[in-house]
Amino acid sequence: MAEQATPPGDTGAIGMLTGASFFVADGQAGGASGGGGAPGFYLSKDAMTAELTNLQKLQERIKGQLEAARPMWSILSPGQDPASLRNTDASNNSGYHYRDHLLRQSAYLNSIIQKMQDALGIHEAHDEQAGKDIKQAGQEPI
Repeated sequence: MAEQATPPGDTGAIGMLTGASFFVADGQAGGASGGGGAPGFYLSKDAMTAELTNLQKLQERIKGQLEAARPMWSILSPGQDPASLRNTDASNNSGYHYRDHLLRQSAYLNSIIQKMQDALGIHEAHDEQAGKDIKQAGQEPI
């Protein structure tokens, strides 16, 4: 399989998703790179909805991990001597790397979730407007 080039300014796995597409393909076998059509991920509506739910739960779990890990990069030095300061810096740097890792995971999931929502036609703005339209229609006299 050929590697996809990472666009300038985009790093790692997120860049690899730039060209990836998700398609709702009811009636076709699920899996990567379905037959015919554009390259991408073809899933049934039910399979994509289930996977979207799983990814959103994973996203919430990562957010929780990020909040729980905040003390890992907020360590205060117990003293002002060089050894204490170096040790504190090393500990905080380790925490910063973990935080950055969690942030990259979250950004990667955001990209996949957005592409799946687009494929499913889930757009919050449209849903909100539809809700307002229905409410307004229900208030109009018959």
